[in-house]
Amino acid sequence: MPDELRHRSQWAIVAAAALLGSGILLVFRPGVVLSADEPAGTPGQAARADPTAFRPTKEEWATLKTETVANRVFHPSAVAEGNIAVDDDLTTPVFSPYSGRVVKLMVKLGDPVEQGTPLAAVEATEIVQTQNDVITAVANLKTARAQLTMAQTTEQRQHELYNAKGGALKDWQQSQTDRAAAQNNVRSGEVALAAARNRFRILGKSEAELRAVETAPNGAIDPVAIVRAPIAGVVTQRQVGLGQNIESVTAGAANPIFTIGNLSTVWMVADLREADVPRVKLGQPVEVSVDALPDRVFNAKLSWIGPGIDANTHRLAVRAEVENPDGVLKPQMFARFRILTGAATAAPAVPDSAIVYDGDAARAWVAEPDGGLKMHELRLGQVAGHAVEVLSGIAAGDTVVTAGALFIDRAAKGD
Repeated sequence: MPDELRHRSQWAIVAAAALLGSGILLVFRPGVVLSADEPAGTPGQAARADPTAFRPTKEEWATLKTETVANRVFHPSAVAEGNIAVDDDLTTPVFSPYSGRVVKLMVKLGDPVEQGTPLAAVEATEIVQTQNDVITAVANLKTARAQLTMAQTTEQRQHELYNAKGGALKDWQQSQTDRAAAQNNVRSGEVALAAARNRFRILGKSEAELRAVETAPNGAIDPVAIVRAPIAGVVTQRQVGLGQNIESVTAGAANPIFTIGNLSTVWMVADLREADVPRVKLGQPVEVSVDALPDRVFNAKLSWIGPGIDANTHRLAVRAEVENPDGVLKPQMFARFRILTGAATAAPAVPDSAIVYDGDAARAWVAEPDGGLKMHELRLGQVAGHAVEVLSGIAAGDTVVTAGALFIDRAAKGD
């Protein structure tokens, strides 16, 4: 027997002897001593014979918080956990068009970029050769055109001499042959320049840069090439460092140097329990929440269901597309997935703080009209945020203890 109960029993025996001499009757119950001056149900005492009831004192009531139970709409749902990921359909890996050494980095991870924004500067061997090809082609075409002009002038003069009987036929014919050859040279020069220009463009150079090369004095060559963003978005990966030697995609580069993603829409990727798989279908509404934004719920629809169950985890991969216009959802954020799998129903709801768990059993303390508290066994259903559906044990209009329920539970048991 605990010391407290032992002392109470000893004191009760002494008090009983004194009171019996005065003709006062004592009534004993297990664990509780009642006198004529202390009626049953004294505040602060739990009826040990009934651990499902408790009568708090005024001071104890002041420390408790209660809430009136109301009906709430609940959806049958399947819950999964996962993370935020970039939308692969809106993500572009950026490979360098040039092989060479990185001499400057213009962006950092997470920086927003527009299409054409400079990302990195590369001292490239290909760009030197390509610029040289353009400069050579421009010079050759210029020479060919000058030779054509001269050949046309010569052919015209020989024609006039022949008509005036002052020149030989063979001289006129030779000038015609020279003019045709000069025309062919011009056409070949134009084709060569067009090819050099296309190679220059393939390396990511703009028309303005092309004109600058073609008009550069003395054929000046700039060995530095700029890698630019192919789309607008956010830099989600940077896999290159200053001074690093990189290969171009045509030389067999295996990894991109940057990845750019449009984060206005992101993916929420999660693994669903095998037991929930039969209830899940494409297009079902999804509520997404992240720990970083506990008071915000993002609405989406289930857009992809994996083809099979993972053999190791026995879970099914699922995905939803989540609108992210303000950019608050970041890749790799931990996220929770709630897939609404059926029609909504209304049921009593209690805060999760009102529920006391004992193994698999759940209960709550309900205020009684006489100022006491009564423990109710609960059968729980769906969970929506901090609200829990109650299938039986409590009705709308009941008042439950939401703060202090665990204290009451222990006090009622005499712990």
